[in-house]
Amino acid sequence: MTALAKLQAQVAAALARAGWGQRPTTLVVAASGGPDSSALLYCLHRLQDSHRLKLHVAHLNHNFRGEEAYEDARFAARMAQDLGLPATVEKREAIDYQRERGISSFEQAARELRYAFVAEVAGQVGAAAVAVGHTADDLAETVLLHILRGTGLHGLRGMAELSSWPWPQHPPGLRLFRPLLEATKEETAACCRELGRSYREDSGNTLPRFTRNRVRHQLLPQLAAEYNPQVRQALVRLARSANLELDFLEGELDKAWPRLAPASLSGGALALERRALLALHPLLQRLALRRGYALAAEGPHRLEEPHLLAMSQLAQQGHSGQSMPLPGGYWLHVTANQLVFTANAQLPCPYPMLSRSFALALPDAAGAIRETLSEGWRVRAELLAWDGMTGDDPLTAYLDPACAQGGLAVRARQHGDRFQPLGMAQEKKLQDYLTDSKMPRSWRDRVPLVAAQRGIAWVVGCRIAHWSRVPEDHPVGAPVLRLAFQAQQS
Repeated sequence: MTALAKLQAQVAAALARAGWGQRPTTLVVAASGGPDSSALLYCLHRLQDSHRLKLHVAHLNHNFRGEEAYEDARFAARMAQDLGLPATVEKREAIDYQRERGISSFEQAARELRYAFVAEVAGQVGAAAVAVGHTADDLAETVLLHILRGTGLHGLRGMAELSSWPWPQHPPGLRLFRPLLEATKEETAACCRELGRSYREDSGNTLPRFTRNRVRHQLLPQLAAEYNPQVRQALVRLARSANLELDFLEGELDKAWPRLAPASLSGGALALERRALLALHPLLQRLALRRGYALAAEGPHRLEEPHLLAMSQLAQQGHSGQSMPLPGGYWLHVTANQLVFTANAQLPCPYPMLSRSFALALPDAAGAIRETLSEGWRVRAELLAWDGMTGDDPLTAYLDPACAQGGLAVRARQHGDRFQPLGMAQEKKLQDYLTDSKMPRSWRDRVPLVAAQRGIAWVVGCRIAHWSRVPEDHPVGAPVLRLAFQAQQS
């Protein structure tokens, strides 16, 4: 089989797997002028009638290689013209983009700029996907780069044949299409020669200042010569295995997602229910955090394994009010029962304003339930038979019923308040406790305090008092007081 026939069959099979061919489909073809994207464009052009394709060529000049870059742009425009295809060819300053966004890597900045450009073109022409000429060689290089930097399954997967748009999420539903992942660079060049078509060689692909070039021209040849002649094929097999595993795990996450993110927030924020998240296997927790960030930030660009590890630790151990910065100017905030991804460094306080104190209605018999609705809170109080139950909901607490003798009230903090946190032998200033708990200063006047005759029995969302806890020798079956707070929608 000739190189052309082989590549054309691979592209046709990829189109079928994507579900294109039964109805008219518009594709933007990202054409650099090199052998990979040129071979892809020629194959798609030969298949456009049989697969009902409408093609649009897109080329971006990064203004990085002087006159050579302008020649590339003119070559891409002529190639589209020769094939009778519409084209969008533009110049944008990658160095300016890198500087404006504070990106350390020029390669990353140029990549983001390209994706933003072709996404805009796709939106203008109504394309279902952008087709790019990534090959098996690119896949092997990408996986090895990710391994060197430290990665998880997403990095080991490297690239997928058809994937959601990486960044930015515009227009909605846009896909990234890589039909040449079974082909090699030798085969794409051979395809162009077979068609009698010339192509451009990017001198930037040989510059040692770029990490990918050093991996391509130095590291991979050394690994092939000294360790494994089939190292590229081995890396591709690793990527395929990781892709299969991720497909399964993403399906499992899809099943849990309605419980994790039951409702969207305003302003582009996304919230995950903390209890539901922590009930998942640790690997699914990290995948959920990655998805949460990707949905809020319109893609997982710049998110790395250290970020996922830090987010996972914050989800498990963080206190209400804690936050951490994420790439792209986003933040992860911890509330009493949620993890919130947002572009705002300050998360609005989840506690309703407490303008006055109010008494709690308390049950007077085992099994009885009383509810109090006041100041934006619904508080449910019930007497339950003790069975050693514990909970991880920070808005729910189990208390010794004796602490409620004389009644319980909910109020905001007052000057001079003191508190004995669970596990401590002595009281401390409430102000010091809230500071040590890293509660934002703007929240402290709104956090509800459950006050008894003896003092503060519970700082809601944080910790109960040591003296209000259910004693260790509390008899099984004896009553305990369960209090559950729920903020009401304004």
